Amino acid sequence: MSTDSSDLIIRDMRAEDIAQVAEIHRKCFSDHVSLFSALHPKLARHLYARYVEELESLGKVLADPDSGKIVGFSAGTLKPGFHRRFLRSHFWMLLWYILLGLCSKPAVWKILARAIFIKDPFRSYRKNPLQFETTPPPGPVGYFMPIALDPDRRGRGNAVRLARALMDHFFDLGVVRIRGNKIDIHNIPSYKLFVEKLGWDCAVIENQCYIVWKDREDGKKLQESRNRRHHENEQWISRPMRLSEIKEVAELYIRCFPDRVNTALGKPYIERFCLQALLERQSAMVVIEDSFSNTIVAAAAGSLEPGFTLRFIKRNKCFFVCRFLLSFLKCPFIRKKVFQRIFFFGKKKNGSEFPKTDPQTGQTIPPGTHLNHLFVCVDPNWQQKGLGKRILSCFMETLFRMGARRIWGCVETTNVASLKLHAALGWKSRQTSDEWITVWADAPSQS
Repeated sequence: MSTDSSDLIIRDMRAEDIAQVAEIHRKCFSDHVSLFSALHPKLARHLYARYVEELESLGKVLADPDSGKIVGFSAGTLKPGFHRRFLRSHFWMLLWYILLGLCSKPAVWKILARAIFIKDPFRSYRKNPLQFETTPPPGPVGYFMPIALDPDRRGRGNAVRLARALMDHFFDLGVVRIRGNKIDIHNIPSYKLFVEKLGWDCAVIENQCYIVWKDREDGKKLQESRNRRHHENEQWISRPMRLSEIKEVAELYIRCFPDRVNTALGKPYIERFCLQALLERQSAMVVIEDSFSNTIVAAAAGSLEPGFTLRFIKRNKCFFVCRFLLSFLKCPFIRKKVFQRIFFFGKKKNGSEFPKTDPQTGQTIPPGTHLNHLFVCVDPNWQQKGLGKRILSCFMETLFRMGARRIWGCVETTNVASLKLHAALGWKSRQTSDEWITVWADAPSQS
């Protein structure tokens, strides 16, 4: 007996879903259409694992909450060239399975022959999308890749739900336009889904395929909301950061922390740092917008898992090394820090672990999820207006809602204003080195 479509839930794609997602791919895309269906199933599993592992990519699944069975999925990326990146990272594996496929499956010969000898009109769209789209996008672009649904679950509105879930995720991140995958001219169900049911714009290339794209339709609503806030005198708006605001937040960070190592590494470094905080599933980044001037005046970032900076360096090894070497040559501050670390010119830290007991009451502090409190900053031109307390409160609420039981961070001993701010919101503190004070706050108890 089949489960009613209303009982199915949509959630983020996880590593344990990959095997089922790959199986649905092979069900929905025949081996005459998809190379990943014609070759060994392991390749399809590696392909969809990348949507989970890659920071800039995302996936949604339609699942039965009782049995855990996956009946559909959709996936996309914020960074063009997904398949090229997959090819580079899995080149030898792909080559091996293609050679095996050429020995045993005629479908592999047909797919490769089409790719090599037949001109694909969709390639011209990939190279120059604005040649076909009516207007240029005013901000970041997302790329809607595959969507597939178990044949037994089609025709019940599930495809529309799945597509809209991924669209909403893109738009929540601040994407202003989503570009779709190629739709063959004979693929009527996909055309109806995107163009007729979801309202995507459409164009035909050489009478062989459709290209589709969707713009965020909140420009008019956003202006009306801002006009209403003007009327109600609501100046400060606390919300999650969007992709289009990364550069603005990086500039704000530099103004607030001119003497930090991150600032010395340059604006591109901070932008990537903020991008990771925005896109990581276990991280969060919130901002305060001045609705009168539409500018960001405060920002805060944190992660549910320790080791955020280490993860950042691992994901951006070459970029980090280049920025570090460049800053080492140009910035005396970086050279001083390096020499202090190597030759112990500065005093070594005593550690920054949690105290086991509350220094004020002597009570044992319950163990909890350690959360890296990365930074809180307020534009110097807007300080002393209560924005620090507002952004820190919003940051705490966001992370406690994500499941954190404790937030912790380090504040420089000379930063008296930040120490007072954290203390005013109930944070506890303990000096753990000559330069740093550890601060932490536990989630409110649920009675």
